[in-house]
Amino acid sequence: MKKLDKKGFTLVELAIVMVIIGLLIGAVIKGQAMIDNAKQKRLLNDVQGISAAYFSYYDRYNAVPGDDTSTHGWAGVAAGDGDGLLEGNATTPSGESQEAWQALRYAGLLTADPTTTGAASLPAHPFSGKYGLFNRNFGASIGTKNYILVDNVNGSVAEIIDIKNDDGIFNSGTVQADQAYTNATVDLYYAL
Repeated sequence: MKKLDKKGFTLVELAIVMVIIGLLIGAVIKGQAMIDNAKQKRLLNDVQGISAAYFSYYDRYNAVPGDDTSTHGWAGVAAGDGDGLLEGNATTPSGESQEAWQALRYAGLLTADPTTTGAASLPAHPFSGKYGLFNRNFGASIGTKNYILVDNVNGSVAEIIDIKNDDGIFNSGTVQADQAYTNATVDLYYAL
């Protein structure tokens, strides 16, 4: 009787390969979740650091950074109008929004070159967007306040940040967004 040479994989071998592939996919997905979680924590730390710098400036100089009527002799810094609100543009900084970053850096409260102006002066956040400073009306119960802008954040990440720091509703409280968290990306406003 002639023996047939059969070549190929047995069902057991295929099952082992499928289990290995499943484990690899699971590890990649878990790894991505860990990376996203680390980015969220860094973003929150950045916002808290900017907030601490803002209030430290206020404690030291008795004025809002950028809105300060004194330039403290810092080159390239213009005096603000002293009304307590940052005017200008948060994403392409101009006016008091620009002066705020320069003042915080000249005061030694944030690191970076204080002479840098425009969009290059905005710190980057972990999700490839930028931080900004400006003012907005947060509703009747809170009123108009200066805020930290976190632009172009994934909607689900922004919702988690809102839940951890506020009420989890995109258009109420001290953490708000420009649109519902179901959108792919949102701009997040963190009241100071």
